[in-house]
Amino acid sequence: MSQKSFLKGAAILAIIGVICKVIGAIFRIPLTNMIGTQGMAYYSTAYPVYNWLLVISSAGLPVAISKMVSERVTINDYRGAHLVFKTAFQVLAYIGVFTTGALLLLSSYIADLVGRPNANIVLLTIAPSLLFVSVLSAYRGYFQGLQMMSPTAFSQLIEQLGKLGLGLFFANLWKDHGVAYGAAGAILGVTLSELLALLFLVFLYHKHERVIKEPIQANSKAFPQEEKSGILRQLFILAFPIVLGALAMPTVQIIDTAIVTNSLLGLGYSQAYADSLFGTLTSVVNPLINMPAILSLALAMSLVPAISASHVKNNLDDISTKSGMGFKLALFIGLPCAVGFLLLAKPIIQLLYSSLSEQELQTAGTLLAIMAVGVLFLTVVQTTTGILQGLGKTYLPVINLFLGIAIKIVVSLVLIRIPEINVKGAAIGTVACYIVAAILDVFCVIRYAKLKFSLGHIFKPIVATAGMGLFVFATHPVLSQIVPAKLATLIVVAFAVILYVVLSFAIGVFTKDDMSFFPGGSKIALIMVRLRIWR
Repeated sequence: MSQKSFLKGAAILAIIGVICKVIGAIFRIPLTNMIGTQGMAYYSTAYPVYNWLLVISSAGLPVAISKMVSERVTINDYRGAHLVFKTAFQVLAYIGVFTTGALLLLSSYIADLVGRPNANIVLLTIAPSLLFVSVLSAYRGYFQGLQMMSPTAFSQLIEQLGKLGLGLFFANLWKDHGVAYGAAGAILGVTLSELLALLFLVFLYHKHERVIKEPIQANSKAFPQEEKSGILRQLFILAFPIVLGALAMPTVQIIDTAIVTNSLLGLGYSQAYADSLFGTLTSVVNPLINMPAILSLALAMSLVPAISASHVKNNLDDISTKSGMGFKLALFIGLPCAVGFLLLAKPIIQLLYSSLSEQELQTAGTLLAIMAVGVLFLTVVQTTTGILQGLGKTYLPVINLFLGIAIKIVVSLVLIRIPEINVKGAAIGTVACYIVAAILDVFCVIRYAKLKFSLGHIFKPIVATAGMGLFVFATHPVLSQIVPAKLATLIVVAFAVILYVVLSFAIGVFTKDDMSFFPGGSKIALIMVRLRIWR
């Protein structure tokens, strides 16, 4: 993959995924305004458990399926490719039945364990979706292996739009029965959206059945029949490191679910107040922190094949160049977002969440300001993970992240139990997790990718961010006295983004040569030359 196409590939392959993630992040804003922070505490109790179980089926196996199908299709072994699909389908169906049954049986125990007994209704509502997602993962992997990307993309869009529409509808319909039922209504939307996505893929499979079966029949005798045991072994070998890495973040969320609530109850807080603090952290602040990560995740997705292609060719200079560009982009994304959240923490919360009480608003603003530091390190973690995965060092970022999680557990347990710190200890623990993982990842990238970067890679984004930060710091308090607070925040954020981009190009954060990495970069370079900013 050339330097010119590695980010272009990311733009094409990740566009639907980015749209879906934006919808998913936005979904929590009206939902929080609808069912409140206590209701979101119940929603956030179910989702980490669901994600943890879901990772087993949806993280590694579709990738493994698509790889194995693609390898067989390349040599025209369509029967072998379809056997991979059928074998994986059976495995994923069994996994789906098992995880659904386990969650149904253990829902009350899990709810009691995290200090929120009424959450069992939410866990029961989301359990069937584990089966639906497991089965649709097999279809997605098969279609991707056949180089048919649109089924996966559109099924993901159906998931997110269904969750947004049906989730808000049922949350509003059930909220009058109590906060737990409001959360369960939102979760019902998730379950139904997964069912709709599955039905869509089943429909497409049968629609294309003749096209799929014809080459299988035509080449059925050209290749020997594979043993299912060999296919299962290969699926496991390919999927295991991906699954292990994907389990990290749901594990962090589950730890927070258990530690935060129980520690707050241990301080003598009421269940309602503990739920409110937990809901504020997980459903008001965390979605905002994860929004910049949407961009860095798309960057990481592009770095994997780009670095991998250079690694296969043993082109060390190319690896170093692409790694340096990835690192520069991580800083370009992470630094301004971190500073913006730090300076405008409370105004941003106030802009998005109209239902919060003054106390909840104050708490959310403080938590966002603390976790703003973590935004930068999270973008670095995701970017360096992509680099290391491209080099085949898949286990290193996993190990580093789990070391960060270990630090988080210790920090959270110690700090949350201090009354003056309480829930802020969980936010500090998360920041500590990202800092540790980022530092370890950077050392690994320097070692294995021979990462070379000048002080300009770091200093120039800092200067552009500082200029943007000074503008925000100086203008927002003044403008808030002239126009309504929410309008002032919108205006300042919009102009801050424009100013940051202008400063970045003016001081040379990106050069003319860097534009070869971007889709449409040659046109940007031509404009900059005509403006006499670049030669």
